[in-house]
Amino acid sequence: MTRLVGWLGLALLLAPVGFAAWVSFSPDAFLTPPTGRWSLRWYGAFADDRRWTGALVRGLWVAAAAAGVALVAGVPLAFAVARHRFHGRSVAAAGALLPGFVPPAVLGLGLLPLLYLPGLNGSPVGLVLAHGLLGLPVVFLVARAHLGQTPPDLEAAARGLGAGPWQVARRVTLPLLRPAVLAGALAAFVTSLNEGMVSLFVAGEARPTLPVVVWNELRYNVTPKVAVASCVSALAALAAVWGSYRVFGR
Repeated sequence: MTRLVGWLGLALLLAPVGFAAWVSFSPDAFLTPPTGRWSLRWYGAFADDRRWTGALVRGLWVAAAAAGVALVAGVPLAFAVARHRFHGRSVAAAGALLPGFVPPAVLGLGLLPLLYLPGLNGSPVGLVLAHGLLGLPVVFLVARAHLGQTPPDLEAAARGLGAGPWQVARRVTLPLLRPAVLAGALAAFVTSLNEGMVSLFVAGEARPTLPVVVWNELRYNVTPKVAVASCVSALAALAAVWGSYRVFGR
């Protein structure tokens, strides 16, 4: 019974992706699923349009870089909160979770002056930092939860045997955190890949990611190319999960 409920829940989650894939094969110029003949017309249109393919490539490398930023910021912060007691500990934990509770439009608007002062507004670096901020809460939560389930005895034993802080981190803590690091990186990657609202404020029209291009398409010229973009994004996320499992899952 539990397995059946799980499969039903998975089917419900994947139903929108399946519908988007169905619509993407429509031969018509409207967001309607094909009822008779299927066509690859919009896949060809997507591949031939540099605006769409450029946004896809840009979104992929921004997502990868943002996942790295989220890991560099989130994992050490989670370790400090989980393993140490210090003044401002609760404030640091709340600050790490705050980007996940702020509406994207408010967050994007708030980042504008912060990125404008150092001249990062509209730059790839500013976009990566903004997306890394969006991935920080999930990386922090996953790493902290994993550290909470891992007793610090092994780290204490390593220090008792003469290992320095960096040796303990590299040979004990990081191997223990490997599943959490992988899960957090994948979640941050997918979050960045599908983020459009913050990108509208931070990147604008100069360096749009795929969700920004999709948003403009929905506003002015709705075609099944939007469904193609949805399928491509879903395939990219699945490829990242599969590739990570093949490399790190064993």
